Amino acid sequence: MLSACGGQSAVAEQQTLTIWSSYPNQDVEILIKNYRAVHPEVEVIHTTYGLSNYFSFLKERMAQGLGPDIAIVPDPVLPALIDQQLVEDLEPYKLDTSNFYSKALISLRADDKHLYGVPFGFQTMALCYNSTQSTDIPTTLKAVLDQANRGKGIAIDFSFLSSVWGVGAMNGTFFNSIDQFTLEEQPLSYWLSWLKSAQQTPNVYVDNRRDVLADLFATGKVTYFPCWTFEIPALQKKLKSQLNVAVLPGNLDSAAPVLETDSLVLNAYATPTQKRLAFEFAKFLTRREQQLAFQSAQNTIVAPVNPKVLVDRRLLPIRRSLIEQVQNSFLIPIAQAQYRTARLVYYADTIYTQVMQGEMSPTEGAHQFITQIHQPTQNKISNESAPITSAAEIGNVQGEITPKADYLLQLFRIQFQMLRRPIILVQIVLFIVVLTLTWLVARRLNRFITTFSRRLIE
Repeated sequence: MLSACGGQSAVAEQQTLTIWSSYPNQDVEILIKNYRAVHPEVEVIHTTYGLSNYFSFLKERMAQGLGPDIAIVPDPVLPALIDQQLVEDLEPYKLDTSNFYSKALISLRADDKHLYGVPFGFQTMALCYNSTQSTDIPTTLKAVLDQANRGKGIAIDFSFLSSVWGVGAMNGTFFNSIDQFTLEEQPLSYWLSWLKSAQQTPNVYVDNRRDVLADLFATGKVTYFPCWTFEIPALQKKLKSQLNVAVLPGNLDSAAPVLETDSLVLNAYATPTQKRLAFEFAKFLTRREQQLAFQSAQNTIVAPVNPKVLVDRRLLPIRRSLIEQVQNSFLIPIAQAQYRTARLVYYADTIYTQVMQGEMSPTEGAHQFITQIHQPTQNKISNESAPITSAAEIGNVQGEITPKADYLLQLFRIQFQMLRRPIILVQIVLFIVVLTLTWLVARRLNRFITTFSRRLIE
């Protein structure tokens, strides 16, 4: 009877924790396996959804009082979840924030200054490059154009989120230390002017069709491509060991891409027991050991949020470069609805396109953006924010440009520059020689056959 009671007690202690994310199962299983090694009494069930429907489905299920105990979401999704009271306020849990970069918490605090997510990983941009085409990585914007003139091309997406890193290279800052919007017109105008100048430079592709630009890089037509962390696994499959990553070009590492924090949020409708279990699980995933373990994931690349994580460049060079890029990047706070990601993108993408199409000057574009962003917020823009992954996809669909004559001429010049490369010239000469020899042989053979035929007839 005592044995039976002990067995029933053991069964009763078994717990189940459900987690949702957009990460592949095989990557998250690395962390779940580690967790279960020290907590065998907890069964963790991970469910993954595609990026196209994950966030809307998660919000819908949580609003119904269902959904997972814990989920991984990017910070732009948080405002909608907080406004509808779908995620737990973490203030009562007394989270120890010493295990995180201070900037990791900026985009997870709401208007009440309370945390609503536990940082898990950073998504950002860096400079992807083909290591077989270049070992002299440009560290300034001038060097980018100099190398392009020497045949080492670059593909740049001029849409706001994908090119905002250049504003920092022009000494511009979006937010100060107390999260106030501080961007001025001049650095933005300088950056737009540089993009316009780069647009006319051989071997520089400036466009907002990201799939086209990524293909140019993946097929070796350009050497450099400012890429997102979530794009790196797909590029690795195509380029394999040829792919490498460096910090974005800017004087004294001044280029500052936007930084997005993927965070662990607790379902407000879960039971108190499940919330506490989920919180302990979240803390486990942010320990130095687990953050380092996740760097071995095959299909997911995020920069660690724990500053104690040391990554050896010899073993994980790409991830080490991403950590360095994180040091000089900026987060968009969610506390001020007026300056959230969706609102910045809403105004900036339209203006950027108009400037690149020649509809307005860089100075006019910068002035219009600053004026519009300081206007009172509109609900239709600010209530819903999209993560960088979704924003990039939306930009590809809605922001397509129609090539003008100058753009087509630029492409012609780029192709002409490619023809001037020594290897291409050698191939052309060899082709001409082979073609000429073939023609001469065919001509002599034709004469021989004609002469032989006449002699037979005679």
